[in-house]
Amino acid sequence: MTVPVFAVVGHPNKGKSSIVSTLTRQDAVRISELSGTTTQAQSFQLNLNGQCQYELVDTPGFQRPRQVLHELEQSAVNAAGRPAAVKAFLSRQQAQPDSSYTDEVELLTPVMAGAGVIYVVDGAMPYSAEYEAEMTILQWTGQPRMALINPIGGEDYVDQWRDALSQFFSVVRVFDPLTADDQKQRAVLSAFAELYDPWRVPLELAIDRIRQHDTRQHQQCAQVISRHLVEMIGHTSDVKVPMDFAEASLKAHLRIKYQQSLRDLEAQAQRELQTLYAHLYLRTEGDRLDADYPDLFDEDAWYLFGLDRTRLVALSGSAGAAAGVAIDVGVGGSSLMLGALAGGLLSSAASFAATWKPTSLKVRGVPVAGKRLVAGPIKNLQFCFVILGRLLAFADAVRFRTHADRSVVQLQDVGVKERMNRLSRTEQVRLTRLLQKANKGLSEKEMLQLEQTITMLQQPEPVNSPE
Repeated sequence: MTVPVFAVVGHPNKGKSSIVSTLTRQDAVRISELSGTTTQAQSFQLNLNGQCQYELVDTPGFQRPRQVLHELEQSAVNAAGRPAAVKAFLSRQQAQPDSSYTDEVELLTPVMAGAGVIYVVDGAMPYSAEYEAEMTILQWTGQPRMALINPIGGEDYVDQWRDALSQFFSVVRVFDPLTADDQKQRAVLSAFAELYDPWRVPLELAIDRIRQHDTRQHQQCAQVISRHLVEMIGHTSDVKVPMDFAEASLKAHLRIKYQQSLRDLEAQAQRELQTLYAHLYLRTEGDRLDADYPDLFDEDAWYLFGLDRTRLVALSGSAGAAAGVAIDVGVGGSSLMLGALAGGLLSSAASFAATWKPTSLKVRGVPVAGKRLVAGPIKNLQFCFVILGRLLAFADAVRFRTHADRSVVQLQDVGVKERMNRLSRTEQVRLTRLLQKANKGLSEKEMLQLEQTITMLQQPEPVNSPE
């Protein structure tokens, strides 16, 4: 089956490379605010499971469209001869090593080789007649073509551009590569499928495969979060105690070691989520995540990711009661439900106390081959929710981030509080119980339950109407 190929063309510095990056889901595409960054045509593919779905060619911008059009008009007798005139122009220029039309040759060559045309303009800039030469040249190629209005600096002139573009292109869409969600990206492909019938079947198949891929990716994301969440909650750090030591300084050293190890584990989870969503260039040269959100142990920001104390106590009590019920069933009910009552009260009391000093770390001595001080695992339920909230927020940040967006990562999520409202009361209690048990490890069945719950906690895909 033929792989659809699109040449993304237009004036310099109109966001062509950004559109290529978003539609191919690759942040390896070079993007710059400087005009003329792209000097040679370069192809990028959207590959799913090792199979190319379609290909986009990033091209230089038009530099001398009026002069090119003038040359073409000298050799075309009628409309039927226009594609041949374009090919003849390319042949002449390719034979000249010092051609004045290097950029035009680069962008027109893939078009005349069979690529469909995606013409890009800036909706923030007013339409002017200078663009007509570009659009006329593209019309002369005879290739299927659509136009995308990229609102780089706003949409002040979008209507003006629609009126002009509709005279040269059958399909005109507003498309912001920095914010276009999956639905808007699929809409562009669907439009081209309607425009060019030979590509209808491969593009419809590509759209279906993208949907399936995104569904699998969503499930894999929940698995990554669950695995790292349990690992962080159950993690411990220790130091060997010398015969003669200053307890305070050793405990301080252990606290630093433990906190840094949790930060490292969180960073590992972030890297895995970045890889899952193919955001491979979010890191700086210093191998530090360039993200604008608080440190894991910044207590002042815990309210962003955790639960308020009242809700935490209520859920903890319910989870403890649920565990108590399991004990009562095990003894045939002879405890007269005292297990449920005691479990609920103890869990509530423990959670209530924990919320007062959320960062307190238990450091204990273990006389095994010499005394050791041990920090962890995490028994603070609030901290468990903080870790979960941070992982979910980061996952959403990379999941909904287009590959053209090269800005600093910002976590806009307000935490688990709103997410928990997506769960039934029973599901909320089950999640709380799983977090309480996570410091000792979870069974395969419990891990599956955690993954299913986290899937429900993840931000649903935004629903936007296609242009």
